[in-house]
Amino acid sequence: MEFKLSHREKLIFEHAKHIFSFVFQTLLFLFLITLLLKEFYPNQVSAYMNINWFMVVVIIFGALSILFPVPNNHPHIEKQSNAKDLILIIFLGILGAIIIFLKIKTLGWIGYVISILGGLIIILLSWLILTEKDSREEMN
Repeated sequence: MEFKLSHREKLIFEHAKHIFSFVFQTLLFLFLITLLLKEFYPNQVSAYMNINWFMVVVIIFGALSILFPVPNNHPHIEKQSNAKDLILIIFLGILGAIIIFLKIKTLGWIGYVISILGGLIIILLSWLILTEKDSREEMN
């Protein structure tokens, strides 16, 4: 189904798509930081906000950004991964492994194994997402 929109309405709708995407990305980042803080300081976070309602808002904006995606205006531009990306991925994998270990260190030797595997999974998935080519481009 296609709506007949004026030029101005199309511009407003395209701008709204960008706003949905930006707000979702920002709220998701803040939500993940809040979850991390809640793991280490549960009383302080719970005293100031209800994390369940925050999650509902993130889900709503996520649904809006999926229903109204931002069009890719530059499909021919291919991002080249470089050393900075690799260093960032490795740093975040190590940070993730440390956070996992801090939460499960009471398990003994298995805590080391789980945290190392968790860090490796973070690194591998991040690398796959970074180097993934758009499947629509490969079909054409």
